Amino acid sequence: MAAMRALYDAFNLMYALSLILFFSDLIQPRRFVNRTALVLLFVAFGLESGLLLMRLRALGYVAVYTRMDVLFLVSWLLMLITLVLDTFFRIGLALFFVNVLGYALVAFDTFGRQGKFLFPKHQLDLLVLHVSLAVISYVCFAFAFVYSFMYLIQDRVLRAKRWNQLYFRLPALERLDTFAFRSVALGVPVLLVAMVLGVIWGKLVLNRWILMDPKPLATLIVWLMYAVYLGFRIRSGWGGRQLAWYNMFCALAVLLNFAVVNDYSNFHHAF
Repeated sequence: MAAMRALYDAFNLMYALSLILFFSDLIQPRRFVNRTALVLLFVAFGLESGLLLMRLRALGYVAVYTRMDVLFLVSWLLMLITLVLDTFFRIGLALFFVNVLGYALVAFDTFGRQGKFLFPKHQLDLLVLHVSLAVISYVCFAFAFVYSFMYLIQDRVLRAKRWNQLYFRLPALERLDTFAFRSVALGVPVLLVAMVLGVIWGKLVLNRWILMDPKPLATLIVWLMYAVYLGFRIRSGWGGRQLAWYNMFCALAVLLNFAVVNDYSNFHHAF
């Protein structure tokens, strides 16, 4: 059981990292990031295959007699098919989107087993994972805030034509804008996964959908605000200064969500 648990944790980590890197490559294509994501996906596939073999050996039969076992097998087949197709035909974005679905199935499968497979205390595991991912996303948004703040300072120095020590110590505007963008591009998918896991936790543990609670609603608004930032950064003609101000406004929304909205939530006020 301990070996299976460790293998499953490694599989989830590799799978999640792969999808995050694929998302980053989607926002800003880079061959190294794409190749790294693909390697991690192959590693995740190998780990999941090992889990299925261990499960088969332990039970003596292929586990397909419960809904959760079927979901796990479906996710494995989705990964297998997309990897084979991408090896021969380079299916591009389909590889990412299909495996996002596969990972969602894995997450629901993991925490819906009621302790019969890997997680005898699945409620705690899921809650810790949900909170951990939310914290990681907030760290990413904090970096984005700092980079945007530095951008505004450097922009002000340049417009005032003050070639002082501050100007030389701050990175170039383009680099600051890129760093802020990459921080948000990482934080957005991580926060999305955290929200999905939070909803799953509410259904499995509280036996109700928690979408109408103030906290999930506010978090969804924050996520949409950052998604709008990514949209403007990629598609529109907004300049760096406007985006920097908007990024700081989004950071204020994160702060209000964390410090104020929690008090009005039915189950987040303890955190």
